[in-house]
This record gives sequence, structure tokens and C-alpha cells, in this order.
Amino acid sequence: MNHLRSSSILTFLCALGFALTASAQTANAPLGVVVSPVSAYIGNSDASEGATVYSGDYLSTRDGGSLLVRIGTLSVQLQGSSSAHIYRAPYGAVLELNSGTVVYSTPGNPAQNVIIVASDVRVTPVADRPDYGRVSIDDPCNVTVQAERGQANVRVGYESRLVEEGKAYRVRAENSISYSKYLSPEDADYHKYHQHKPCAAAYQTAKGHPPIAGGTSRFLYLAIGATAAATAIPIAKALESPNRP
Repeated sequence: MNHLRSSSILTFLCALGFALTASAQTANAPLGVVVSPVSAYIGNSDASEGATVYSGDYLSTRDGGSLLVRIGTLSVQLQGSSSAHIYRAPYGAVLELNSGTVVYSTPGNPAQNVIIVASDVRVTPVADRPDYGRVSIDDPCNVTVQAERGQANVRVGYESRLVEEGKAYRVRAENSISYSKYLSPEDADYHKYHQHKPCAAAYQTAKGHPPIAGGTSRFLYLAIGATAAATAIPIAKALESPNRP
């Protein structure tokens, strides 16, 4: 009897061990690969050409640096003085921008997309067409979203807007966010590990932005200058997947 009980316990422990191993392997599965890094880092280590990026990695760049990551047919590129956490998602990837600017490119395949989260602003490129754009954190309460090609849905609080091709908006967040632990914005426990600080009128006024009156939209249209359009062309070429036709 004791022999049978010991055998059952051993079988259970082995099964548990295999399950935990499989779970760890899935969590640590490669997410993407680094291309042409300049003054860039994965965690505390220098990012090198061809380095593997894993779900949950912290990516950053110094002033004048850049970090391009390919995730299948998706591409994201951190510009200089930027930082972000990147995570696997059922649709491809979700990137939480902590500072600076990220440029993204999607293939126009609904099964492959990347969502950018900045403060409490959520940017979702329209997945049924190729898309290229950028998201910048101007300060903890103001985010700029620009759709260079394609369109992007932007949501903040209960308000949302479709940013059309060739247009840009400054989006005023409801809250700035401070983290006690970094988790994917798609994780069920995501909201347990950060705090919201309301973007008070006094803070926005101090930063040079007028306070938002009741009933006023959080989306401010920005005219895109010729310089920005010219700069976008070489960046878009760099972001395009080598497998894209």
C-alpha cells in the first residue's frame, strides 16, 4: 500500500515537473530579434546584431541611439533616449512605452499586430492593412500619435479616435502611471501593480498645456510638417521586413 502511495506521489511530482518545465519554456520562448542597434540595451546588456528579445525584456537607447526589433513580420524601433517593455501577445506583441519614441510597422495581416501602450493611452494599428506610425511620450500626461501610413485606433479613458493616414494628434492622458512591478498590459493582474496619478490641470498648465475643460476632447490635431514626412521615408524602409513583398 505504501509502495503504491509512493508511486502515485512520484508520478504526480514528475507530471508537475514536466508542466512547470513546459510553462517556463513557453515563457522564455524567443519573441524577436535585434537589427542594427546603435547605443542600445536589452536590460543592462548591450544590444547586439541578431540578439534574441524575450517577452518581458526591458529595451532602452541612449541619446542618438536606436533599437530595431523584428517580431515575425512586425517591426518596432525605439528612437534615441527611449525605453520600453515588450511582451508576447496572442496577436503578436504589446509594447509599453516608458519614455521617448517608438516607430512601428505592421504587415496588414489581422493575425500579426502590435499594440503600443503609453501612460494610459492605447494605440492599436488597423490590422487589415499595412501600417506604419510613431508614438511619443512628450511627458507623463501627453502622448503624440502619428499615422504615417495606414490608420490607428487610439483610446484614452472612454474616448477613442481613428487617426487617419498622414495625420497626428497629441493625446492628453487621464493619468500618469507609476509601477511597482512590470507586467504585460494584457495580463489579468496588470492593474494590481501600478498606481494612477490624475493628470491635474495644474500639472498640465505647468508643462505648457492648457487644462482640459469639462466635455473637451483629449485629442488635439497636429499639422505634420514637410521635415517630419521626409524623415519618415528612410525610417519606414528600415522597418520593413525583408520578407515583405
